[in-house]
Amino acid sequence: MCDERGTALADSIVIRDVTKTVLTPDGPKSLLKGVDLHLEQGRIYGVIGLGGAGKSTLLKLIAGEIRPTSGTVELFGRSIRELDDADRTELLANVAKVGVTPDLAPDQTIIESVAEVAQHAQERRDRLGEDKDKPRLEPSEIALHLLRALGLRALRNLYPAQLSGGELQRASVARALADEPRILLLDEVTGALDHLESREILRLIRQLVKERNITVVLATHEISAIKEICDNVIVLDRGLVVEEGPAHAVIADPQADRTRAFVQSASSLGKVSDLLAGPDPVVDLRPGQKLISLRYVSEDVSEPLVSLVTRKFGIDVNIMLADIQIVGKYPIGGIVGIFEGPERNIRDAIIFLRGKKVRVEVIAEN
Repeated sequence: MCDERGTALADSIVIRDVTKTVLTPDGPKSLLKGVDLHLEQGRIYGVIGLGGAGKSTLLKLIAGEIRPTSGTVELFGRSIRELDDADRTELLANVAKVGVTPDLAPDQTIIESVAEVAQHAQERRDRLGEDKDKPRLEPSEIALHLLRALGLRALRNLYPAQLSGGELQRASVARALADEPRILLLDEVTGALDHLESREILRLIRQLVKERNITVVLATHEISAIKEICDNVIVLDRGLVVEEGPAHAVIADPQADRTRAFVQSASSLGKVSDLLAGPDPVVDLRPGQKLISLRYVSEDVSEPLVSLVTRKFGIDVNIMLADIQIVGKYPIGGIVGIFEGPERNIRDAIIFLRGKKVRVEVIAEN
């Protein structure tokens, strides 16, 4: 694959036929089953699944915290499993991880905590003879720069106990980035935050990691987090990869049942059954009316299609539900509306819309 400039992207993480099995009182349990993934440098990957899908297990394997039962995990072309302890430690120094619970030292201010990691990163580079010709910043300067970028400059001299949940999580991200990783693992980092805090921290993370060309793997159960920052999405279901691909394509046109359930749960379009069900339905179709769902499934859908078909085919469209969002610069989602007009005109409008790469479904008709 190539980036937007047409430059080939190298794999930073390769997972080959990985299985992870653990023993439980009820016998062996497979946490991951035959997982194959190629994750490219500088891209943000969202790993989504319900509890027990294998998300955290996958991150632990990449971080070298656990070893696969079978298969290999490679970072930058080197298998973690095949290295001796010294080389393994050196390789895994390129990986930083942030979890749902911040791990800042309670007796350090946040700038002290971030600067401490920056100091260790400089010492590691010195041992390896890296960046000898680059200008050096003091660890406190590096820490201040990161805290400023994450909106924490004014809070730099506070202790963890004095920060809110969102501020603590941003400080944890600053601490992880101070280690100058090439891979950043985020395990449910927005799980304890409200919606506004989640959006803010995700946007800040995207900006910072793109500037540094860091590969990010975000494990989450929230499709909104995937929409916010991810280039690609990987859907796990009971240890299996059931779907993967560009975030826009997967969210706009999910193929797996689990993916469809995630997308539907976060969209008002999933409430279409409520329009028809119950003793007092919202929609009571008159003769000649059709309840139709339109979904954008292509990146190049940008025309005002509803107004276009009403003019072109002489039909009326009464929009009942709408959910259009921008993912990766392109619209996804769609509308549910009542189409009314001559049968032939509605049929021609449907053919026209399908030719525009819109998924059209007649939900009900009278």
